[in-house]
Amino acid sequence: MFRMGSLAFAALLIAATSALADDSIVKLPATPAPSAGPTMMAAQEFCGEASGKAEDLISRYTSKAGLQKVYESDQYLAYSDDPKNATVMYTFTTKKNPAYPAAVCRKIEHKGDNLVIAMKVVCDGNGEACAKLQNDFNVMNAQMQAQVDQQIAGQKK
Repeated sequence: MFRMGSLAFAALLIAATSALADDSIVKLPATPAPSAGPTMMAAQEFCGEASGKAEDLISRYTSKAGLQKVYESDQYLAYSDDPKNATVMYTFTTKKNPAYPAAVCRKIEHKGDNLVIAMKVVCDGNGEACAKLQNDFNVMNAQMQAQVDQQIAGQKK
């Protein structure tokens, strides 16, 4: 049952990441920048591993063994642990993105009988651009979570 949800999640992650390039996501008002500044250094970890500055994370994960590039545009690069059954997705801004440098990790976590999308963002770019990046990923995650929840509910019938 969870495997089917994970498969759907992988497909949705890839499709949603490509939506960023097309800018076809429904836009919500921007989330205000965090009071501590655009860098979320307060986060103790980045998807279960040590956090750091965004450029360090980009360098670490774009060359990490076991990850495969699953998406590339002039604004974003995305890597996954498994393109067909992803449990974690790393998305990085490129130098052409106003939020550069930024790293986003989205990971599937089991909470009881539910699959949820956990996200960590480290953004060392412009504060306003970082807030927009965070907001865009929050919107994407909410859309994907709703679709995953619907698929899981359909499987339980």
